[in-house]
Amino acid sequence: MPERQAAFDEFYRRYEGDALVIDKWFGLQAAIPEADTLGRVKGLTAHPAFSMSNPNRVRALIGNFAQANQTQFNRRDGEGYAFHADTMLALDAINPQVAARLMTAFRSWRALEPERRGKAEAALKRVAAGSSLSRDLQDIVTRTLGTG
Repeated sequence: MPERQAAFDEFYRRYEGDALVIDKWFGLQAAIPEADTLGRVKGLTAHPAFSMSNPNRVRALIGNFAQANQTQFNRRDGEGYAFHADTMLALDAINPQVAARLMTAFRSWRALEPERRGKAEAALKRVAAGSSLSRDLQDIVTRTLGTG
């Protein structure tokens, strides 16, 4: 949808100096319930205004994707879970508290139908197997899996 992208681009140019507005700009794009959103979110992680060391920006983009975009986080192919798990493993080294908080997006994985449940569990187990998890993230993952 070129019109939508043009509107997003123009909005960014107009408000790029306002951090709170740009957080909303990231969050809105992450919440679009369509198949291209995961690719868009991945692309936005390389945007000059995005930084994994900015907790508000991470919550706006990654948090909104995982918590406000149920259709794309819970994609049948499991790619939403895989992306979130990869991102939380990377974020844990930078900001363990934010990683732990965003990991709660998996809290209802047991209620999913079997195919999605298996993919969510695999993503959780992959995070749990991380070699140097913070106490914060380890606690959330262990409790979410029910192994602690």
